[in-house]
Amino acid sequence: MDVRRVQITGGSSFMITLPKEWANAVGLNKNDTVGLQAQPDGTLSLYPKGTAPIPKRSTKVIDATNMMDRGFLYRQLVGAYIAGHSTMLIKSAQPMSSMVTSAVTNFVQTAVGLEMIEADDSHILVANLIEHDAIDPKKIIERMGLLVKSMIFDLYEAAYTGNYENIKDMRSRDMEIDRIYWLTSRQCNIYQKDAAASHKINLPLSEMTACLSMSRVLEGIGDYVITMSDYLIFIGKCGDVDNIDKDAHMFGLKINNLLAKAVKSWIEKDIALAEQSIKEADEMIRGTDMASRPNLAATSICASANEVIMFSSKRLSEYCKEIAVFAFNMAME
Repeated sequence: MDVRRVQITGGSSFMITLPKEWANAVGLNKNDTVGLQAQPDGTLSLYPKGTAPIPKRSTKVIDATNMMDRGFLYRQLVGAYIAGHSTMLIKSAQPMSSMVTSAVTNFVQTAVGLEMIEADDSHILVANLIEHDAIDPKKIIERMGLLVKSMIFDLYEAAYTGNYENIKDMRSRDMEIDRIYWLTSRQCNIYQKDAAASHKINLPLSEMTACLSMSRVLEGIGDYVITMSDYLIFIGKCGDVDNIDKDAHMFGLKINNLLAKAVKSWIEKDIALAEQSIKEADEMIRGTDMASRPNLAATSICASANEVIMFSSKRLSEYCKEIAVFAFNMAME
């Protein structure tokens, strides 16, 4: 770090000199203007020529020549999106296969803010058209929490009523959660590479990183609900399976309220609400332990729905506690 001593000029103004190497590197000359912008974290951004730099744009080239693995291609597209590239160029030395065009089209329709702006037999150009400083990360985390909450509600309702129709589309609903998670990951990467970008939305980088951590937990809950939904549908096909009892159903309602409370405590940095959520989560975990001790490894091919749901209740309560503890720690900053 280059340390400069603060001097006083004119009796009231503070002054420091600029490193000559830096000034030469950015093309500063005598009488040029320099822009200054105070940041929320107490630092000062310095812009040569008096204007903030234009965000860097980058293109990720993906070679799809002889591409046979759809999953591999899709993961590359997701990775390039999360890395923060402005455009993605999918090219092929031979006519593009229908598998490649289908995978790219599906990805563009799924990810937030992408459009296919060029396409022919040899290449597809995908561009991001969304301004990320127009997105409030905390708002999309709140949206993510509501989506997860509705999935949990439908899981318990299906187990209680025996009607599994409402949980058969869980994977498509989980995709909405995944796309928000991708967007949050992308924003975090962009802001880590360009600190000035995070200041445009008046959100310190530490809080942007916290949003990413929260989205990971919520995305994990969504994945867990998918697993439990699949299992319920599976045991329902095994034969005459009893529905869950009233007590197990009540656990689901309590978990929904607990999740909403924990997410709210994180968004509002409410330490009292976070502490209340932690205690309620601990009580829920103890309650599920007392209610049953699930044995999902039993020799029977089909465990009871009640057993599966009580096991899920404990795990979901642990997820809620994780969010509440995270909220508590954030509130201490």
